[in-house]
Amino acid sequence: MALLINLLSWLPGHSGFGSYVQRVVPGLPGLRLQLDAAGQGVLHPAGPWSAEAPPVAPARWMRLLQAHALAQHGLSLPRVLAAHGLRPAQLQAVYSPLFDALLALPRVPQLITCHDLTPLVLPNSRKAWLRYRLWQPLHLRCATRVVAISHTVADQLLRFGVPAARITVIPNGIRVERPCLAGAASNDLLVLARHEVNKNLPALLRALAGVQRRLPAWRGVVRIVGRSGRQTPQLLRLHRALPRPEQVLLIPALSEVELRSHLRTSLALVSASLEEGFDYPVLEAKAEGLPTLLSDIPVHREFHQDSSWFFPVDDDGAVLASHLQTLLGDRLAWRQLSQAGYALAQQLTLERQQAQIAEQIACISAR
Repeated sequence: MALLINLLSWLPGHSGFGSYVQRVVPGLPGLRLQLDAAGQGVLHPAGPWSAEAPPVAPARWMRLLQAHALAQHGLSLPRVLAAHGLRPAQLQAVYSPLFDALLALPRVPQLITCHDLTPLVLPNSRKAWLRYRLWQPLHLRCATRVVAISHTVADQLLRFGVPAARITVIPNGIRVERPCLAGAASNDLLVLARHEVNKNLPALLRALAGVQRRLPAWRGVVRIVGRSGRQTPQLLRLHRALPRPEQVLLIPALSEVELRSHLRTSLALVSASLEEGFDYPVLEAKAEGLPTLLSDIPVHREFHQDSSWFFPVDDDGAVLASHLQTLLGDRLAWRQLSQAGYALAQQLTLERQQAQIAEQIACISAR
């Protein structure tokens, strides 16, 4: 019997979903089902598999399906399995690190991962809303069990109609690789957020305007790192209207080395999100010992109640300015917040996450 890991909906390029695959899947056994350079389905064994995003399919039809996370519908899965000497009946289970079941294998036990249901609450497009409202229920019905990456997501799934018995909560994990920061190396703030509705960047820029008025002597740089989107024109207008616009930088992307440098040299990381399934950048900051200032939303409270400071999602700058002033003037407070976050990152290990996923796979395989 074989375990199949479904990676057909893994898209080329960097994304939070892709990062999840690259972190989690290398620690799990099983054959990796994904597209190859020719746009064909292929099974990779666990050993020599490299956790690199698949290339763009050369054929136009498959490229279109791939772009919409529908690649499984351009393949004959029995034929792909047969090319590797397998039949569907020989599969013990299918695990997907993404929110997709293999619809052609309804009799095989499947574990799929729901990262969030944000497109139903704060959609960035009608297409995203329709996909989650009309298409994802098919995948949920096909799945034997669903991994929610937080209790917040589990509650969303319950409201979406998924029975509680089919939901298991497995929070994201991280590998702590460097010593905890000893102190702030600058007065700068770091924000990691795409220009999407749920990231709440317009409200953050309005809050930063209030911070600049309240703290005229503060000259740190605010780096907002994330690709552009439908909110970009509004963000550019708000940016120009800041009292000191030169203090805020809108950066489309950073290399891994540059990102790590800013994580280890900033005063704090800020997340102003309205809705998140987990908010992994917060955990990345804590794995370095960087203090975090977070919007007061359920998922932030769920994980970071005792290791972050919070501000309202519609803050006028008063609360954020107060937190910033404390971090700037009180080295002990900075250090305490740093150490509390670092301790949380040491608890939420990648190995724990992988072991819990493996346990769920074993559980559905035993049926």
